[in-house]
Amino acid sequence: MINKLVVGTRASKLALKQTNYVINKLKEINPSIKFVLKKIKTKGDILLDKDLNKIIDKGFFVSEIQNELLNNSIDIAVHSLKDLPSEGNSNLSSFTVTEREDPMDVLVTKKELKEKSIKGLKLIGTSSVRRKKQIQMINKDLQIKSIRGNVETRIKKLDNGEYDGIILAAAGLKRLGLENRVSKSFNINEMTPAAGQGALAVEFRKNDKKTFSILKKIQHESTEICVNEERNFLKTVGGGCSSPDAVLCIFEKNKLKIKGKIFDHTIGKYVSGSMIKEIGDHKNIGVKLAKQIMSKLSPKIIKHIILTNEGDITGFKSLLSNDLQIHHFPLININPIDFNHKDLKIYDYIVFTSKNGVKNFLDKVDIPNDMKFICIGNKTEKILNEYGFKSAFTPKRNYSTLMASELKKNKLINGRKVLLVQGEIANNDFNLKLGNFCNVDRLNVYETNLVRSYNERLKKMLMSKNTFTVFTSPSAFDAFIKFYDAKNTNIISIGNTTTKYINSKGHDCMLTSKMQSYEGISESIIRYFNQI
Repeated sequence: MINKLVVGTRASKLALKQTNYVINKLKEINPSIKFVLKKIKTKGDILLDKDLNKIIDKGFFVSEIQNELLNNSIDIAVHSLKDLPSEGNSNLSSFTVTEREDPMDVLVTKKELKEKSIKGLKLIGTSSVRRKKQIQMINKDLQIKSIRGNVETRIKKLDNGEYDGIILAAAGLKRLGLENRVSKSFNINEMTPAAGQGALAVEFRKNDKKTFSILKKIQHESTEICVNEERNFLKTVGGGCSSPDAVLCIFEKNKLKIKGKIFDHTIGKYVSGSMIKEIGDHKNIGVKLAKQIMSKLSPKIIKHIILTNEGDITGFKSLLSNDLQIHHFPLININPIDFNHKDLKIYDYIVFTSKNGVKNFLDKVDIPNDMKFICIGNKTEKILNEYGFKSAFTPKRNYSTLMASELKKNKLINGRKVLLVQGEIANNDFNLKLGNFCNVDRLNVYETNLVRSYNERLKKMLMSKNTFTVFTSPSAFDAFIKFYDAKNTNIISIGNTTTKYINSKGHDCMLTSKMQSYEGISESIIRYFNQI
């Protein structure tokens, strides 16, 4: 018998309202159980300066809460369903609880603004691509400015004159008792909502049958049916939390009615559709509607992604499943160089900044049994693991300032003797920043050589306006401009260092990834094409 359940939630006022609402419903049925509330800050609550549409983390508002579940720090979590990625964690289960609140979107305008019509406004605040695309279908002249923060913060920004109006979910305003701020409620044709909007979900460990049996008592069956069909629609379309696509499913007179919109990027407009099925014959109505609308979309323009990196390109495989064609034209070659090093026993840590550094170093040296390692990035750590060693710490961000600050904060190497293993071409920024708090020696173990001739096939491909060239290092860009005109392609950069170098050569980057990894830049590319 369960006597206590620890409930995890985000710390915003709305999240706490929603969680306490769920707890009260559970208490009505289980008065003997003690419920303990645990507030958890997610990246979405901390990184308030980040544009949601440039964020690649699919669990931006839930990952930290899910980690607490997996670590047994909490027993259940309460989420806004639309924050939950459709690809769930294999060790966790979730479903909707309590009846869904109003799923629609609403317009909130400044208190002193008499004009309540969209056509009378100039600047609208929203961080949602879906809302942006739909509102511009109503008034193409509207200016859209991103807005972040909880509901109260957004309304405060509005009343301070930063916006003429903002678009919010009706459910959030109602749960906070702020219905009086609604200036206009959008109908389903004007603003079709996000999949699952207005619904609450509970998440728990999949093997926790006792907790499941308690939560199941407040599951709302019709809500569950509707939101599952909405999420099936979105999954079939290939969209996610930041997708411009929209869908709403409702019960109406013993029938299930669903309406969806898919944004056709080729023509810059939505293609809509709806479907009605009798209860009992409604299974997969979301999938069927998605396929029906997708059959009406314009033929897709093939986009060619040119990869210029040396070596393995498996990190880019997600591009293939998103109707993008990838072409690999390596523009640099990595070659080992001879090196001499001091007795490794004098070092407390060896720091690797790349997988090539790991390979070219460990293939040539004998490692003391008690040596400790630090890796920069997951790829580097993975290669180190393949050699039978573990990383004591792995900063995930690859900018020299951020890496150094993470290591300094971690205190592992503060005041220690460190060997920094790098490639010959790497700049000295990271080395200098480490030198501020530890005793560091740099060792170069490989060199980067540029290709010495041009590729006729690549030259022909660059004649098409639908080519997008990915540069993962300044040296790759140097090799490119030696033989090709960078003005003939759309430039995509793996990170700020590469972008700054490309800019210094007089060229602009169409896109700069926020995460310096092949998977990260792939996510950025997919997100970019889903928005334009």
